[in-house]
Amino acid sequence: MAEKRSSHAYMLLGPEGPERDRAARELAASLVCGAAKPPCGVCRDCRKALEGIHPDVILVERERRDKELRREILIGQIRAMTADAQLAPNEAARKVYIIAQADRMNQQAQNALLKALEDPPGHACFILCAMSADALLPTVRSRCVRVSARGAAQERPEGMAELAAAYLETAAGGDAAEVALFCMSRAGMSREDTESFAGTVRDAVCDILCGRARDPGLGRDRLFRLAELMEKAEDYLRHNVAPKQIFGVLAVETLR
Repeated sequence: MAEKRSSHAYMLLGPEGPERDRAARELAASLVCGAAKPPCGVCRDCRKALEGIHPDVILVERERRDKELRREILIGQIRAMTADAQLAPNEAARKVYIIAQADRMNQQAQNALLKALEDPPGHACFILCAMSADALLPTVRSRCVRVSARGAAQERPEGMAELAAAYLETAAGGDAAEVALFCMSRAGMSREDTESFAGTVRDAVCDILCGRARDPGLGRDRLFRLAELMEKAEDYLRHNVAPKQIFGVLAVETLR
């Protein structure tokens, strides 16, 4: 955020509660803040976003029916949100939509959201709050930068973006031996660096799918599969699978 390299869509993952709500407001403040290094925390846009009263930070949540919350976020709500997103912001340079309990969107609502994520207005940003990414469609997940509710977007070690780009170039080449060599030569990476690698590849795939980066020749279907593969790698790491085994899986499944 401090370098103005913001995305148009974020998937904010973590347990439902005050911590995730606060993280969503902080992320929204970063997106509407006009300071050189957002969020400054003191400008009018930041203060309003953090207090939940900014007119350009819109909360989308389950509606009430007969004083009871509906079980799902419905397609009509998402259509209304995407229609509103076409309108110019009121005060800030951006409009930010926080979708609380995005994992409660039904499939029709997610498909309606997907259209906005594929071709978003230049001034619109979306924050999808969820307990887990699993409840969201792969096509929705692939277009979002993943953020932890315990903090801002993960900082990547130096050189990780280049390593992720090299992996995608190798995958695009289609040579199984080259892919296996690439993966197994990284099998000695630490758990933290392996997790960062998977996340960086996933973010790079998101950038390609959204037109922010060049496709090295993978095509949409393979990009979606690689995004899912990186999510599988991250899930394995959360279950204490060793990095060596992770890269073994990548060596086998990258071209599958």
